[in-house]
Amino acid sequence: MKRHQVPALALTLSVPLLGVLWIAGKPAAEGQDAALMVPLLALLIFSEFGLILNSVGVAAGVLHGLRQGWTGRHALMTIGCALAALAFLLQLIRWWPL
Repeated sequence: MKRHQVPALALTLSVPLLGVLWIAGKPAAEGQDAALMVPLLALLIFSEFGLILNSVGVAAGVLHGLRQGWTGRHALMTIGCALAALAFLLQLIRWWPL
């Protein structure tokens, strides 16, 4: 796999991971003490994996853009990875037990 393909791979894997976090992160029943549909540790692992994956995608996209010049496709993928990394960070903060 070539390095310039990393942002595309990161975005491709981010869509289902964010879907799992947003859908399965809702309580299974109504009420304050309702259990989650997916265990908390799994939600944290999904969030952490997505954050790391998209951070690597942003770094690879920026390096590719600086070395070979920016194209619209690579710029959009890099920006998409940055936004997905932000979404995973917010999900990670949301699920981190304080």
